[in-house]
Amino acid sequence: MELLSSGTAYFLNGQNLYGLKSTPELGGAREKKEVTNLLDTAHRYIAGLYKYDDLTFEFYYNSAVLNPNVTAEQTAAAFAAARAVELSGASVPQKVQFPDGTYFTWNGQVSTKVRKMEADGVMEFSIISIPNTALTYSGDPS
Repeated sequence: MELLSSGTAYFLNGQNLYGLKSTPELGGAREKKEVTNLLDTAHRYIAGLYKYDDLTFEFYYNSAVLNPNVTAEQTAAAFAAARAVELSGASVPQKVQFPDGTYFTWNGQVSTKVRKMEADGVMEFSIISIPNTALTYSGDPS
């Protein structure tokens, strides 16, 4: 049965960050390496290492004063937590968990940016994750 994306969560250093709007594509692609030699009559390739792009997560920038349905800790924590990790320069555990309980995990550094704004627009920010470990999917066979 198909699933809705509602209920998907992003965890940064163990903390579930409130206001997640969208996630990037998750997973990687193996680079193609040519191994053609002078005796070959066609090009030959082998799979190289996995390459991961930067992972950009989009969030709504929330205010506890203007959004009484959530706690002040939830609204203030997302940007503040991501900014603190960015300023520390630390590589921290990260996780995206789907509504069915499966998830991707990895470690990496992050950077933040407040997205451009327009008149009568909704404030948003991005967390950009730079993975320095493999992305591991919980549903992979052992």
